Amino acid sequence: MASFENNFDVIVVGAGTGGAIAARFAAQNGLRVCLIERKPATLTPEKICGDAIGSEVFDMLGVAHPNGKELSCHIKGVKLYPPDLKNPLTMIHSKFAGYVVDRLSFGQRLLKEALDAGVSRFLAKTMALDLIYEGDSVAGVRARLGNGDQVELKAKIVIDGSGLYSALRRKIKSKKVENHFEKEDAVLCYREIVHFPTKAQKVKNPEYITIILDKDRAPGGYVWYFPKNDHALNIGLGVYMDYKGSLKNFYRKHAFDVFIETDQVEILSSGGGVVPVRRPLWSCADHGIMFIGDAAFHVNPLHGGGIDPSMRAGYHAAMTAVKAVKKNDCSLNSLWDYNVAVMRSFGAEFAGLDVLRRVMQSFVNDDLNFGLGKRLLSADEILGIANDGSIRLSSWDLAKKAYRGIGRPRFLLIMNYLRARMNAVVRLYHNFPGTPDMQAFEIWKRKVIREYDKTEKLRVKVEARKQPKKYKSNV
Repeated sequence: MASFENNFDVIVVGAGTGGAIAARFAAQNGLRVCLIERKPATLTPEKICGDAIGSEVFDMLGVAHPNGKELSCHIKGVKLYPPDLKNPLTMIHSKFAGYVVDRLSFGQRLLKEALDAGVSRFLAKTMALDLIYEGDSVAGVRARLGNGDQVELKAKIVIDGSGLYSALRRKIKSKKVENHFEKEDAVLCYREIVHFPTKAQKVKNPEYITIILDKDRAPGGYVWYFPKNDHALNIGLGVYMDYKGSLKNFYRKHAFDVFIETDQVEILSSGGGVVPVRRPLWSCADHGIMFIGDAAFHVNPLHGGGIDPSMRAGYHAAMTAVKAVKKNDCSLNSLWDYNVAVMRSFGAEFAGLDVLRRVMQSFVNDDLNFGLGKRLLSADEILGIANDGSIRLSSWDLAKKAYRGIGRPRFLLIMNYLRARMNAVVRLYHNFPGTPDMQAFEIWKRKVIREYDKTEKLRVKVEARKQPKKYKSNV
């Protein structure tokens, strides 16, 4: 092992979408990059995901759009259904319109582009075990190679994209980065890729990914139905972590049996996993280290999409690393720009949607049918969060919602209060501190926590309500 190269500018842990993008742009801009991946170089995908990604991120990064074997189908947007499967919210936006991809082909292409960009060393079958510190700064990782040898890999900066259960995040010594997450902030998922013979059954809404909110079918989560092509789909559901022992039964009864109408099916693949559905880490960086993708909780809390934000985070982390290495300052002072880029963009969006998720999970199905059916929460409002992170309603819009909600004035008040909390949280994220000053960071954090506390009180009130009566709308 004497000749083993172990000194780099950047170590990227994880060769998934975020890690491959980070390695590519760091290497492309002249840094010596070591990319490590615990799986073989074939990168057999394990993450349970809908495999959808908007087209906008490819233009932003200058990365080629999916094509050929990578591309399963084109999608126009998202359909969000209430439990009664009537009156879906249809959301068409550049962040939603795009593609469903074949994860293996897509991942292999991103990895190849990273290696072609000049990654100095790619170590497959290599597990990151722990962080190396010099003083209070991360200076590399301890890793176990595929042959069982343990090595120390040194770097000025570590970018961790190793997933939700990142060993590095759990072992970090930081006053800003959380080591753990609460089980309420994740959903347990199970999915299958299902193929029909040509005339047995066609995929419904083949140009949209479909999300179904249903307190009974998917407690704490949702059912998803994503097209792959006219005769294949990605179908699954997410539930509270407490439902671990009954996950497959929930899937079979409330997803597969509801939407698969023929016995002539072929199951191409299946599997389960855990997906974070919450705001990002309080800080996605510290001295000498940045976190991206699931390791930083960069997943949309509404529909569980993580490919797009992981690519954005990987890019921002790489470009921040380039600047830091070039000025020979890899402290948090230099890496804070990455935090600002994340928090003031999709971090604000996800924090607002996290507030929405927490309260909506407490609604009974009758509430969801009424609220979504009467458009007390509209597609435009959710798109407002996705577009610029805010909900802005005119007096006329408020009047229309008041009229639609006249049969349930209390529920209307709940929705108005929920909007206020979402807007307040989003505004705070748009004003994320521009420097890593600990006092300013703690003040900002306390303000966010206060808004979450208000949200929790609202959630508890909603949860405590009895099953509502079957109101007859006056509309």
